[in-house]
Amino acid sequence: MFRSFFAPLNRRIIFFITSMCAIAICTVVLVSATSIMLTKNSRSARRLEDCARSLAFSLHTPFSVEPSRSMLRKVGAAKPWPFVEYLAITKPDGTIIESSGSLQFDMNTLLIKRKIQNSSILVVCEPIIEEGEIKAYVLVGSPEYFLGNGMTMFLLLSAIAGASGILVSFFIAQKLYKRMLQPLYDLTAAAKEIGESKDYTLRVPYTPKDELGDLVTQFNSMLDQIEKRDRLLTSHKKMLEHAVKLRTAELAKKNAQLLLEVAEREEAEMIRCEVERINQHDLKSLLNLVIGYPELLLSKGDLTSHQEKYIKKIEMAGYRILDMINNNLDIFKMEQGIYKLRRTSVDLVQLIFEIQDDITSMLTRQNVTLRITFNNHPVTSSNTFFVAGEYRLLQTLFSNLIINAVEASNSDDIVTVAIQTDDQTISIHNSTLVPEEIQDKFFNKYVTHGKEEGTGLGTYSAKLIANAHKADITMTSTKTRGTLLTVEFSEQLTAAASANLEPAVEQMVM
Repeated sequence: MFRSFFAPLNRRIIFFITSMCAIAICTVVLVSATSIMLTKNSRSARRLEDCARSLAFSLHTPFSVEPSRSMLRKVGAAKPWPFVEYLAITKPDGTIIESSGSLQFDMNTLLIKRKIQNSSILVVCEPIIEEGEIKAYVLVGSPEYFLGNGMTMFLLLSAIAGASGILVSFFIAQKLYKRMLQPLYDLTAAAKEIGESKDYTLRVPYTPKDELGDLVTQFNSMLDQIEKRDRLLTSHKKMLEHAVKLRTAELAKKNAQLLLEVAEREEAEMIRCEVERINQHDLKSLLNLVIGYPELLLSKGDLTSHQEKYIKKIEMAGYRILDMINNNLDIFKMEQGIYKLRRTSVDLVQLIFEIQDDITSMLTRQNVTLRITFNNHPVTSSNTFFVAGEYRLLQTLFSNLIINAVEASNSDDIVTVAIQTDDQTISIHNSTLVPEEIQDKFFNKYVTHGKEEGTGLGTYSAKLIANAHKADITMTSTKTRGTLLTVEFSEQLTAAASANLEPAVEQMVM
């Protein structure tokens, strides 16, 4: 609170000037009072000593008790010294012969020290000596009240004078600070008005060439610079606003054109998708013959080795064309990052069973066994593993991986499909090694090895499909452990969650 009261500069200046005046007055009063008190004490002692000597001189030639008494009475009655309140004549042993007035003091101390002086009394003692022998003592005393009264009056007058001086200094300080600080008040008022009105044309009028004048000059110079910059900023602001308006109009025009182009592209995309769907349907109908007849011919036998080889090539080409028809448009959208997944409830256990049925003839020809496990146990038809996704894409993903594993296997090999619901993974393992030169780019586009008709799109599309389903796909391959492909899904659908999604149409039909 004390600091907050003296926060304004004017109060601090007034307090400083008044305090300095008060300290000066108090110092003068203290020095004067001390000097006066010492001087008066010294004078009082000398006057009493002179009185005592005068009486002693009057009484000692020759000294006699009775005349001394008579003389002391006359002196006491006449009171030639107004400041003397006590007179006495004592014997050398201190016995009082005659006295006038009354004072309280120690006689023995007085006879030894010849003077007693304190705050209440002042007593001096002068011996009467005849023929080298002390006949008596003359005592002269006075109370110190007269000195105390004088000091009291002096201090009272000093206090009045000091208070008057402080009051005068206060008014002088008021005048001084107003004269000294007026430029600062003008600066403060101008800064406040400029802050509120943003009018940088205001100036503080002050002409004296002193420190405050320099400060005001610098302040006005700063306002000149700010005014110039403000005009410059205003000019740039108008230019920018005009440029923004032009740019906004141009962007609005381009946005309208872009929206029109987007609408046209969306319409063209819809037409393209519809044409693709019709073409896919017609091509699939024809491919059923291309794929079905080779299977029929191979199942009947009676073919030469060359005939069987060519028919197998026709069959595999049919399968590859079918996959390309199903996936080419979706793969393109996945590459562009614009594919929208149609989430349905897909049972991956049933899907693996369906793939196993589709490649039965291939497994037989390759003399390869496909083993499916569920949580490290042989899979059964009652096992389920539901995920959210598209049946056709997931079938393509696992069909590509399983067919690649079967094709890369040797005769009498076992390809294992391991389903782990705890880890939400499906792993495909075969005993052969992926060539080292393609291991680091196994999932890249057009990467293939050892296949005459290989396109290098199988694992690439599998990677894209896995990413579209927010799944991770990895590959490890060593000579001792073979090749392991693992697809890890981010989540597995519970029975309740699966019920909330529409089941895959393909699995409903099957």
